[in-house]
Amino acid sequence: MSDYSDEEIDDVFDSSEEGAYEDDDDTMSFDTGTTKQKANDTGSTFEFKSLSTHDLQMMVDSEIRDVSNIIGLEAEIASILLRHFRWDIDKLIDRFMDSSDTVLQSAGEPDSISRNPKQQDTPGFVCGICYDEPPPEEIFSLRCNHSFCKSCWRMYIEEKIKTEAQCTIPCMHEGCRTVITDSSISVLDPTIVSRYRELLTNSFVSARSNLKFCPYPSCTEAISSSIGAGSKHIFTTFVPTVICSNQHSFCFGCSLDSDHRPVLCHWVCLWQKNAREDAGTAQWIKANTRECPKCSNSIEKSGGCNRMVCRHCQYQFCWMCRRSWDVHGYSDALCSIWKEPERDESMTAATKNLEKWLFYFDRFNNHEISAKLDQALCEATEEKMVEVQEASDLSWIESKFIQHAVDALTRCRLTLKWSYTMAFYLAQGNQKQIFEDLQANLEKAVEDLSQLLEEPIEADTVKDLRMRMMDKTAYVQKRHEILLNDTAAQLAEGKWEWVAPLDA
Repeated sequence: MSDYSDEEIDDVFDSSEEGAYEDDDDTMSFDTGTTKQKANDTGSTFEFKSLSTHDLQMMVDSEIRDVSNIIGLEAEIASILLRHFRWDIDKLIDRFMDSSDTVLQSAGEPDSISRNPKQQDTPGFVCGICYDEPPPEEIFSLRCNHSFCKSCWRMYIEEKIKTEAQCTIPCMHEGCRTVITDSSISVLDPTIVSRYRELLTNSFVSARSNLKFCPYPSCTEAISSSIGAGSKHIFTTFVPTVICSNQHSFCFGCSLDSDHRPVLCHWVCLWQKNAREDAGTAQWIKANTRECPKCSNSIEKSGGCNRMVCRHCQYQFCWMCRRSWDVHGYSDALCSIWKEPERDESMTAATKNLEKWLFYFDRFNNHEISAKLDQALCEATEEKMVEVQEASDLSWIESKFIQHAVDALTRCRLTLKWSYTMAFYLAQGNQKQIFEDLQANLEKAVEDLSQLLEEPIEADTVKDLRMRMMDKTAYVQKRHEILLNDTAAQLAEGKWEWVAPLDA
């Protein structure tokens, strides 16, 4: 495990260095090229690249064009065939070379294809949908020769594209499987072509295990990886964290919209399933409120630090374990490690499991809440920082030390949050004890930094506060790096022992 000690880390950082609070190596930087992450101890790498909407459309058009050239059909027909085979080019070409007629028939293509959709000039024509008699210029026919009025066609494709989000739209005629082409959609309703193209791209990405959209709301970037998301056995040795060009981090393996290192995707999915099943029970109340150990008044957490002061009786205690702060202090080793309850015949296995679950979930949830409160504290402090900057000789860049501290706290709390999930599924033994020691060291550093964030900002003390906060931020970042690197190394070597097999 890790060879770092607190003393060594203290020697590494000096607050006199302007870069002391800068981002550490555990966060992935992004450029327009391919990013590499070590996947396991064999030296192989997990490569990924962020793709824009334009990049994806170029990929789609390129594949359609290539297939069209190979099979000798129009690009629109090639596009329909690709969707029918879920964008599996090899399968499509193999089947097409064996029997082109069978492939075309399975995709809904008519035996006698009219290549160009056209307007019909049929006297006395009655639309089979609305039963109106439209003029010849308002009659539209597909290559299957089924004709309806343009108004009905427009309503139909709008319903399919805008409401049902479909890009493979069959003919309106009952029993006809002929798919409407891109050009037909452009002729009937040019206003929905962009949405249609978007759905076409979505179908392409969803069919490829090596492509995934960024899960963040309103983000249109996608990630292309060197390893398909379906290769779940590979993700038992590392966490496939990726970052799009908009700097959104997420897991490529399970699509969780955050960096859930150090715990594996398998345990994250199981943890979330358990959390959903228990939502609304007493543990959620327990996770968000506490009773004062002295006067029993209910207390809600209002800051990121775990040091609580009861407004009713002024008693100070730890939010997590409710011990007196006089005894507890900033030593998180007292309450961050799960201790098996003493043997008691009256305590069933289910009761023990529930107590263990509540212990870890409570700490998991606490970091989620604390991260939000720390960010809120930073936002509330920004206005005062402007005032302090005006009253002192600090530059705008020098006054950003609080934001740097909050950024570090946010990353560390995210890691600590998921570290409790990992600890929950780790088997008892020396490895778990060493992991929990690293976890407790990071926990204490985070709480110390969180406490600094709550100190009042005054013009005559801001420089000293800045110095101490930069030092502590650098220390927190190093402890964060140690936890992630040490855990990743053990994952790559397959040394972790779990409470159940990963393939269970």
